[in-house]
Amino acid sequence: MKRFTHILFIGMAVLGMAACEKEDNNNATVETKGALVLNEGDFTANNAAISALDITNGDIDNHWFENANNYGLGKQAQDMILYNGKVYVTVTESNTLEAIDPATGRSTQKSMGTMKPRSIAADGGKLYITCYTPACVVRVDAASLTIEDTCIIGEYKPEGIAIVNGKAYVAGAYNDSYMYDNRLHVVDLATFDTLPSVVVGSNLNKVVKINDSKVIVSWGNGYDSPNGCAIVDVNSNAVTPVNHGLTKMDVYNGKVYGYDAPYDGQPSWVVISADGTVEGFPFTPAITNNAYGININPTTGDIYILDADYQATGDVLSYTQNGTLRFKSETAKFPSKVVFL
Repeated sequence: MKRFTHILFIGMAVLGMAACEKEDNNNATVETKGALVLNEGDFTANNAAISALDITNGDIDNHWFENANNYGLGKQAQDMILYNGKVYVTVTESNTLEAIDPATGRSTQKSMGTMKPRSIAADGGKLYITCYTPACVVRVDAASLTIEDTCIIGEYKPEGIAIVNGKAYVAGAYNDSYMYDNRLHVVDLATFDTLPSVVVGSNLNKVVKINDSKVIVSWGNGYDSPNGCAIVDVNSNAVTPVNHGLTKMDVYNGKVYGYDAPYDGQPSWVVISADGTVEGFPFTPAITNNAYGININPTTGDIYILDADYQATGDVLSYTQNGTLRFKSETAKFPSKVVFL
Protein backbone atom coordinates (compact mmCIF):
# COMPACT_ATOMS: atom_id res chain seq x y z
CA MET A 1 0.00 0.00 0.00
CA LYS A 2 1.24 3.47 -0.81
CA ARG A 3 1.42 5.98 1.98
CA PHE A 4 2.91 9.46 1.70
CA THR A 5 2.05 11.96 4.41
CA HIS A 6 3.82 15.12 3.27
CA ILE A 7 3.57 15.30 -0.51
CA LEU A 8 3.51 18.47 -2.56
CA PHE A 9 1.20 17.80 -5.49
CA ILE A 10 1.54 20.06 -8.51
CA GLY A 11 -1.85 20.77 -9.91
CA MET A 12 -4.77 22.82 -10.98
CA ALA A 13 -5.25 26.52 -10.34
CA VAL A 14 -8.64 27.55 -9.01
CA LEU A 15 -9.83 31.08 -8.32
CA GLY A 16 -10.18 32.10 -4.67
CA MET A 17 -13.35 33.02 -2.84
CA ALA A 18 -14.18 35.79 -0.36
CA ALA A 19 -13.74 34.85 3.31
CA CYS A 20 -16.69 34.12 5.55
CA GLU A 21 -16.62 33.46 9.28
CA LYS A 22 -13.50 31.38 10.09
CA GLU A 23 -10.47 31.20 7.86
CA ASP A 24 -7.02 29.91 8.79
CA ASN A 25 -4.58 30.58 5.98
CA ASN A 26 -1.24 30.82 7.75
CA ASN A 27 0.32 27.69 6.31
CA ALA A 28 2.19 27.57 3.02
CA THR A 29 0.24 26.52 -0.06
CA VAL A 30 -0.44 22.80 -0.28
CA GLU A 31 -1.40 21.91 -3.83
CA THR A 32 -3.18 18.83 -5.11
CA LYS A 33 -3.54 16.90 -8.31
CA GLY A 34 -6.27 14.57 -9.41
CA ALA A 35 -8.71 13.82 -6.60
CA LEU A 36 -9.65 14.27 -2.96
CA VAL A 37 -10.72 11.46 -0.63
CA LEU A 38 -13.14 12.24 2.19
CA ASN A 39 -12.37 10.27 5.36
CA GLU A 40 -15.38 10.15 7.68
CA GLY A 41 -13.37 9.36 10.80
CA ASP A 42 -14.53 7.49 13.88
CA PHE A 43 -18.02 8.44 15.04
CA THR A 44 -16.90 9.64 18.49
CA ALA A 45 -13.44 10.92 17.56
CA ASN A 46 -12.19 14.20 16.16
CA ASN A 47 -10.28 12.58 13.30
CA ALA A 48 -12.12 13.24 10.03
CA ALA A 49 -9.70 14.10 7.22
CA ILE A 50 -9.34 14.88 3.54
CA SER A 51 -6.62 13.10 1.59
CA ALA A 52 -5.08 14.47 -1.62
CA LEU A 53 -4.71 11.68 -4.15
CA ASP A 54 -2.56 11.68 -7.28
CA ILE A 55 -4.66 9.55 -9.62
CA THR A 56 -1.74 8.91 -11.97
CA ASN A 57 0.27 6.85 -9.49
CA GLY A 58 -1.65 6.55 -6.19
CA ASP A 59 0.55 8.88 -4.13
CA ILE A 60 -1.56 10.16 -1.25
CA ASP A 61 -1.29 12.84 1.43
CA ASN A 62 -3.62 12.08 4.35
CA HIS A 63 -2.78 15.34 6.16
CA TRP A 64 -3.59 17.62 3.22
CA PHE A 65 -6.45 19.55 4.84
CA GLU A 66 -4.85 19.74 8.29
CA ASN A 67 -1.52 21.01 6.93
CA ALA A 68 -3.18 23.69 4.83
CA ASN A 69 -5.41 25.07 7.59
CA ASN A 70 -3.75 24.49 10.97
CA TYR A 71 -6.86 22.69 12.21
CA GLY A 72 -8.43 19.28 11.67
CA LEU A 73 -11.59 18.64 9.68
CA GLY A 74 -13.54 17.67 12.80
CA LYS A 75 -16.01 14.98 13.86
CA GLN A 76 -17.79 12.73 11.35
CA ALA A 77 -17.33 14.18 7.88
CA GLN A 78 -20.45 13.29 5.93
CA ASP A 79 -20.40 14.53 2.34
CA MET A 80 -18.17 16.32 -0.17
CA ILE A 81 -18.90 17.87 -3.58
CA LEU A 82 -17.04 19.94 -6.16
CA TYR A 83 -19.05 22.95 -7.36
CA ASN A 84 -18.01 26.09 -9.22
CA GLY A 85 -14.33 25.51 -8.47
CA LYS A 86 -14.76 24.94 -4.75
CA VAL A 87 -14.96 21.78 -2.67
CA TYR A 88 -17.72 21.80 -0.05
CA VAL A 89 -17.72 19.42 2.92
CA THR A 90 -20.29 18.83 5.65
CA VAL A 91 -19.03 17.69 9.07
CA THR A 92 -22.03 16.46 11.02
CA GLU A 93 -20.91 16.22 14.65
CA SER A 94 -18.79 19.36 14.40
CA ASN A 95 -21.74 21.22 12.83
CA THR A 96 -19.58 22.83 10.19
CA LEU A 97 -19.50 23.44 6.46
CA GLU A 98 -16.08 23.80 4.83
CA ALA A 99 -15.54 25.66 1.54
CA ILE A 100 -12.13 24.63 0.24
CA ASP A 101 -9.91 25.94 -2.55
CA PRO A 102 -8.72 22.64 -4.05
CA ALA A 103 -5.59 24.27 -5.49
CA THR A 104 -4.25 25.15 -2.04
CA GLY A 105 -6.32 23.19 0.50
CA ARG A 106 -7.19 26.41 2.32
CA SER A 107 -10.70 26.49 3.68
CA THR A 108 -13.36 28.90 4.85
CA GLN A 109 -15.38 27.36 7.68
CA LYS A 110 -19.07 28.09 8.26
CA SER A 111 -20.72 27.19 11.55
CA MET A 112 -24.05 25.40 11.14
CA GLY A 113 -25.05 25.93 14.77
CA THR A 114 -26.63 22.71 16.00
CA MET A 115 -28.19 21.66 12.68
CA LYS A 116 -26.03 18.54 12.06
CA PRO A 117 -25.49 18.95 8.30
CA ARG A 118 -25.54 15.77 6.22
CA SER A 119 -25.71 15.55 2.40
CA ILE A 120 -25.08 18.30 -0.16
CA ALA A 121 -26.32 19.10 -3.66
CA ALA A 122 -25.82 22.31 -5.64
CA ASP A 123 -27.68 24.28 -8.29
CA GLY A 124 -27.88 27.90 -9.47
CA GLY A 125 -25.10 29.16 -7.23
CA LYS A 126 -26.70 27.67 -4.13
CA LEU A 127 -25.91 24.70 -1.89
CA TYR A 128 -28.78 22.56 -0.63
CA ILE A 129 -27.91 20.67 2.55
CA THR A 130 -30.00 18.14 4.47
CA CYS A 131 -29.88 18.62 8.24
CA TYR A 132 -31.04 16.64 11.26
CA THR A 133 -31.99 19.40 13.71
CA PRO A 134 -34.46 20.45 12.59
CA ALA A 135 -35.29 17.88 9.93
CA CYS A 136 -34.90 20.17 6.97
CA VAL A 137 -33.10 21.28 3.84
CA VAL A 138 -31.22 24.57 4.06
CA ARG A 139 -30.29 26.78 1.14
CA VAL A 140 -26.81 28.28 1.40
CA ASP A 141 -25.28 30.82 -0.94
CA ALA A 142 -22.20 29.07 -2.34
CA ALA A 143 -20.12 32.25 -2.52
CA SER A 144 -20.84 33.89 0.83
CA LEU A 145 -21.86 30.74 2.77
CA THR A 146 -24.90 32.64 4.06
CA ILE A 147 -27.85 30.47 5.08
CA GLU A 148 -30.69 31.98 3.06
CA ASP A 149 -33.71 29.81 3.79
CA THR A 150 -34.93 26.62 5.44
CA CYS A 151 -37.45 24.08 4.19
CA ILE A 152 -38.80 21.86 6.96
CA ILE A 153 -39.23 18.27 5.79
CA GLY A 154 -41.15 17.01 8.83
CA GLU A 155 -40.40 14.81 11.79
CA TYR A 156 -38.18 12.36 9.90
CA LYS A 157 -34.50 13.12 9.54
CA PRO A 158 -33.39 13.53 5.92
CA GLU A 159 -30.32 11.89 4.41
CA GLY A 160 -29.39 11.93 0.71
CA ILE A 161 -30.35 14.67 -1.74
CA ALA A 162 -30.29 15.05 -5.53
CA ILE A 163 -31.41 17.94 -7.73
CA VAL A 164 -33.17 17.46 -11.06
CA ASN A 165 -35.01 20.10 -13.11
CA GLY A 166 -35.46 22.64 -10.34
CA LYS A 167 -36.51 20.16 -7.68
CA ALA A 168 -34.65 18.56 -4.80
CA TYR A 169 -35.33 14.89 -4.05
CA VAL A 170 -34.66 14.12 -0.40
CA ALA A 171 -34.45 10.74 1.31
CA GLY A 172 -36.56 10.50 4.48
CA ALA A 173 -34.84 8.28 7.04
CA TYR A 174 -36.02 8.05 10.67
CA ASN A 175 -37.33 10.13 13.57
CA ASP A 176 -36.25 10.53 17.19
CA SER A 177 -38.29 7.44 18.14
CA TYR A 178 -36.46 5.45 15.44
CA MET A 179 -39.58 4.99 13.39
CA TYR A 180 -38.73 4.81 9.69
CA ASP A 181 -39.87 7.05 6.88
CA ASN A 182 -40.84 5.53 3.52
CA ARG A 183 -41.00 8.70 1.42
CA LEU A 184 -38.84 10.45 -1.11
CA HIS A 185 -39.58 14.08 -0.29
CA VAL A 186 -39.74 16.63 -3.10
CA VAL A 187 -38.81 20.30 -2.68
CA ASP A 188 -39.58 22.96 -5.27
CA LEU A 189 -36.43 25.10 -5.38
CA ALA A 190 -38.29 28.13 -6.78
CA THR A 191 -40.72 28.38 -3.85
CA PHE A 192 -38.50 26.38 -1.47
CA ASP A 193 -41.52 24.48 -0.24
CA THR A 194 -42.45 20.80 -0.27
CA LEU A 195 -44.44 19.12 -3.03
CA PRO A 196 -46.23 15.76 -2.76
CA SER A 197 -43.77 13.02 -1.74
CA VAL A 198 -43.20 9.65 -3.38
CA VAL A 199 -43.61 6.44 -1.36
CA VAL A 200 -40.76 4.00 -1.93
CA GLY A 201 -39.05 1.96 0.84
CA SER A 202 -38.33 1.99 4.58
CA ASN A 203 -35.51 4.17 5.95
CA LEU A 204 -34.25 5.86 2.81
CA ASN A 205 -30.58 6.83 2.63
CA LYS A 206 -29.04 7.63 -0.79
CA VAL A 207 -30.50 9.51 -3.77
CA VAL A 208 -28.52 9.88 -7.00
CA LYS A 209 -29.44 11.56 -10.28
CA ILE A 210 -29.23 9.17 -13.24
CA ASN A 211 -30.32 11.62 -15.95
CA ASP A 212 -32.70 14.56 -16.44
CA SER A 213 -35.75 12.38 -15.90
CA LYS A 214 -34.75 9.77 -13.33
CA VAL A 215 -33.19 9.34 -9.91
CA ILE A 216 -32.32 6.18 -8.03
CA VAL A 217 -33.07 5.92 -4.31
CA SER A 218 -31.89 3.26 -1.85
CA TRP A 219 -33.15 2.16 1.56
CA GLY A 220 -32.93 -0.41 4.35
CA ASN A 221 -32.49 -0.47 8.12
CA GLY A 222 -30.51 -3.68 8.46
CA TYR A 223 -33.02 -5.34 10.76
CA ASP A 224 -36.62 -5.90 9.71
CA SER A 225 -36.29 -4.33 6.28
CA PRO A 226 -33.77 -5.61 3.71
CA ASN A 227 -31.82 -3.18 1.59
CA GLY A 228 -33.58 -2.18 -1.59
CA CYS A 229 -33.67 0.47 -4.29
CA ALA A 230 -35.94 1.87 -6.97
CA ILE A 231 -35.86 4.14 -10.01
CA VAL A 232 -38.15 7.17 -9.72
CA ASP A 233 -39.32 9.06 -12.80
CA VAL A 234 -39.25 12.73 -11.76
CA ASN A 235 -41.81 13.71 -14.41
CA SER A 236 -44.52 11.23 -13.42
CA ASN A 237 -43.33 10.10 -9.94
CA ALA A 238 -43.64 6.53 -11.22
CA VAL A 239 -41.58 4.06 -9.18
CA THR A 240 -39.75 1.14 -10.80
CA PRO A 241 -38.54 -1.37 -8.18
CA VAL A 242 -35.07 -2.83 -8.73
CA ASN A 243 -34.34 -6.44 -7.84
CA HIS A 244 -31.25 -5.59 -5.82
CA GLY A 245 -30.30 -3.55 -2.76
CA LEU A 246 -27.79 -0.70 -2.77
CA THR A 247 -25.62 0.65 0.01
CA LYS A 248 -23.37 3.00 -1.99
CA MET A 249 -23.47 3.94 -5.68
CA ASP A 250 -22.26 6.24 -8.43
CA VAL A 251 -23.43 6.92 -11.98
CA TYR A 252 -21.30 6.51 -15.10
CA ASN A 253 -22.47 6.64 -18.72
CA GLY A 254 -26.10 6.51 -17.66
CA LYS A 255 -25.72 3.40 -15.51
CA VAL A 256 -25.55 2.98 -11.74
CA TYR A 257 -22.51 1.17 -10.34
CA GLY A 258 -22.85 0.10 -6.73
CA TYR A 259 -22.99 -2.61 -4.13
CA ASP A 260 -25.25 -3.96 -1.42
CA ALA A 261 -23.45 -4.51 1.89
CA PRO A 262 -25.83 -6.08 4.41
CA TYR A 263 -24.82 -6.04 8.05
CA ASP A 264 -24.45 -9.81 8.20
CA GLY A 265 -22.98 -10.60 4.79
CA GLN A 266 -20.47 -9.87 2.06
CA PRO A 267 -21.08 -7.05 -0.44
CA SER A 268 -22.67 -7.96 -3.75
CA TRP A 269 -21.63 -5.76 -6.67
CA VAL A 270 -24.06 -4.68 -9.37
CA VAL A 271 -24.70 -2.40 -12.35
CA ILE A 272 -28.23 -1.04 -12.84
CA SER A 273 -29.58 0.53 -16.03
CA ALA A 274 -31.93 3.51 -16.05
CA ASP A 275 -34.88 1.19 -16.76
CA GLY A 276 -34.14 -0.85 -13.63
CA THR A 277 -32.42 -3.76 -15.40
CA VAL A 278 -29.80 -5.43 -13.18
CA GLU A 279 -26.47 -6.40 -14.72
CA GLY A 280 -23.38 -8.03 -13.32
CA PHE A 281 -20.51 -5.85 -12.12
CA PRO A 282 -17.54 -6.07 -14.54
CA PHE A 283 -15.34 -7.62 -11.82
CA THR A 284 -15.23 -8.37 -8.08
CA PRO A 285 -13.16 -5.79 -6.18
CA ALA A 286 -10.52 -7.36 -3.95
CA ILE A 287 -11.35 -5.55 -0.72
CA THR A 288 -10.06 -7.04 2.51
CA ASN A 289 -12.20 -5.29 5.13
CA ASN A 290 -15.50 -3.48 4.55
CA ALA A 291 -16.79 -1.80 1.39
CA TYR A 292 -17.37 1.84 2.36
CA GLY A 293 -17.77 3.72 -0.91
CA ILE A 294 -17.59 3.70 -4.69
CA ASN A 295 -16.92 6.53 -7.16
CA ILE A 296 -16.07 6.59 -10.85
CA ASN A 297 -13.76 9.03 -12.60
CA PRO A 298 -16.13 10.63 -15.15
CA THR A 299 -13.24 11.27 -17.57
CA THR A 300 -11.45 7.91 -17.58
CA GLY A 301 -14.12 5.53 -16.28
CA ASP A 302 -11.70 4.20 -13.65
CA ILE A 303 -13.57 2.78 -10.65
CA TYR A 304 -12.49 3.74 -7.15
CA ILE A 305 -13.46 1.45 -4.28
CA LEU A 306 -13.13 2.58 -0.67
CA ASP A 307 -12.28 -0.09 1.88
CA ALA A 308 -12.65 0.65 5.60
CA ASP A 309 -11.08 -1.15 8.54
CA TYR A 310 -13.01 -0.48 11.73
CA GLN A 311 -9.82 -0.77 13.80
CA ALA A 312 -7.29 1.01 11.59
CA THR A 313 -6.85 3.13 8.49
CA GLY A 314 -8.60 2.36 5.22
CA ASP A 315 -7.66 2.03 1.57
CA VAL A 316 -8.64 3.44 -1.79
CA LEU A 317 -8.35 1.01 -4.71
CA SER A 318 -8.34 2.23 -8.31
CA TYR A 319 -9.47 -0.19 -11.04
CA THR A 320 -9.89 0.09 -14.77
CA GLN A 321 -13.29 -0.81 -16.18
CA ASN A 322 -12.10 -4.37 -16.88
CA GLY A 323 -10.96 -4.88 -13.29
CA THR A 324 -7.22 -4.27 -13.57
CA LEU A 325 -5.94 -2.84 -10.28
CA ARG A 326 -4.10 0.42 -11.01
CA PHE A 327 -3.05 1.12 -7.40
CA LYS A 328 -4.03 0.66 -3.78
CA SER A 329 -3.30 3.52 -1.36
CA GLU A 330 -3.69 3.78 2.39
CA THR A 331 -6.11 6.49 3.56
CA ALA A 332 -7.16 7.87 6.94
CA LYS A 333 -10.03 6.35 8.96
CA PHE A 334 -13.26 5.40 7.14
CA PRO A 335 -12.74 6.70 3.60
CA SER A 336 -16.19 7.29 2.17
CA LYS A 337 -16.06 9.36 -1.03
CA VAL A 338 -13.72 10.39 -3.86
CA VAL A 339 -14.19 13.71 -5.67
CA PHE A 340 -12.31 14.17 -8.95
CA LEU A 341 -10.97 17.65 -9.62
